Amino acid sequence: MRGGLLRKLKNLKGIVPSLHTITSSDGEICEEDIRSEVRFNIESGVHGLAAGLGAGEFYKFSDDERKKLFKIVVDEANGKVPVLVGAWHTGTEPALMLAKYAEDIGADGIVLIPPFYNRVESKLYLYEHFSKIARSINLPVMIQDNEDVFGVHICPFLYRRLVEENVNIYLVKIEGSGALEKMKILKEMLGDEIIIFGGSAARFFYEEMAVGASGNIPDACLPDLLVDVFNKYKSGDIDGSKKTYEKFKRWLNFLLLHPLQAAEIEKETLRLRGVIKCSHTRGPKVGLSEEDKQALKRILEEMGVI
Repeated sequence: MRGGLLRKLKNLKGIVPSLHTITSSDGEICEEDIRSEVRFNIESGVHGLAAGLGAGEFYKFSDDERKKLFKIVVDEANGKVPVLVGAWHTGTEPALMLAKYAEDIGADGIVLIPPFYNRVESKLYLYEHFSKIARSINLPVMIQDNEDVFGVHICPFLYRRLVEENVNIYLVKIEGSGALEKMKILKEMLGDEIIIFGGSAARFFYEEMAVGASGNIPDACLPDLLVDVFNKYKSGDIDGSKKTYEKFKRWLNFLLLHPLQAAEIEKETLRLRGVIKCSHTRGPKVGLSEEDKQALKRILEEMGVI
């Protein structure tokens, strides 16, 4: 039974959006809008959901607030799609506390990051961190690998050891510098024993799929387009997939021009699409100007998504 629980995401693939943590204008978590965001993504045909990751601005919320978020998402998803939650901490014990909470409320898996505060790249240091958490819970574990953000290199040989010695570590999200090469090496080393997802707002979707990725973990404001991109790609309709992706790129290019305002753009997109009522973000932040908001609205209108 335990092995079945630990391996239940072995066939996970597709578009698994990283949800945004929606707040009211006073900065408090808005349960109504979060539930609406979850429903919108499920109705768009996503293959799973992730809560409390980078797009969810995990670093702006207390552990109690993150637990509240996890519970809302798991409850609203109600088993319709698998839900992974970010047990993100730079310390092993706090991460383990979040991981155990995720298990208690019925999440389908957790996502871990490397300890990044002192950026120790010792293989043993990283091995012990990931393994201790994985062996303490009955859930699949995904490792988030973004060296540009966390400043920690996780080498392919460490991945091999983690996968071979922990039955529930077999998922990884890789993005940032060198991501495609690392994906390729890991698939060559581990084959189907490792399930790889890309990120980077689906900027390199086709390149990731070409080297063996099973899908992508983008943000959660245009899931309908990316589900169409993925489904058509997998069915062999490459032209149809790329036609939809070209539409998506209109928005993506706007996002890439405003790298410090990703959360603001993503939430404003959800608001303009009628999914949420408030696009407020907590600090630190760089707000969108009215000019930028109008430009974003024009792009979405031209894309035909509002």
